[in-house]
Amino acid sequence: MKRYIIFLLLLSFTTLFASTNVYIGIGLSRVKETLDPYLAYIPEQKSIDNSELAMKIGYGHRDGYAAELSLNYLQNHSKVYANGDAQKLGFNVSLLKAYDFGIYVNPFLKAGFGAGTLKSDVDTNNQSLTYGNFHLGGGFFIPLSSQMDIELAYQYRFISYEKIDLNNAANPKSHLNAIYAGFNIRF
Repeated sequence: MKRYIIFLLLLSFTTLFASTNVYIGIGLSRVKETLDPYLAYIPEQKSIDNSELAMKIGYGHRDGYAAELSLNYLQNHSKVYANGDAQKLGFNVSLLKAYDFGIYVNPFLKAGFGAGTLKSDVDTNNQSLTYGNFHLGGGFFIPLSSQMDIELAYQYRFISYEKIDLNNAANPKSHLNAIYAGFNIRF
């Protein structure tokens, strides 16, 4: 029994100093969403400007491959479906490839998919609608130290919303362009 306790203590002690390549981050995006004409509650409203908060966790290297999970909160200031439309909450999964060219910044490319909900009065039962997205982007990691960096990025998302009119064959969609600035801590 003592051997197991000593082994577990040694194992937990060594994991404190092991390189796990895990990082967490937080950032803000300036978002411009262009609506499909079918989707817009107000036909003249073709695009919407909003701000988005993102919190993420990833596993990988700053100069190699990484997998990233992010939780995005967008306070929607527009009438996408109805007068009572409010915030969007989304969850995204991304694969990232970063490069180290020997310059101060590490450029990267990112692609992935996600899903989320839009709080809306148009669905009287649930008070929310779902959406899915595919996204592509790129940017730079600017290292501050071996454990911290600043991330500047651009992301394009193609969003497909839940149908509100099942008799209409058209699927509501939009195109979202986001400029992101954030801070990452690596462990």
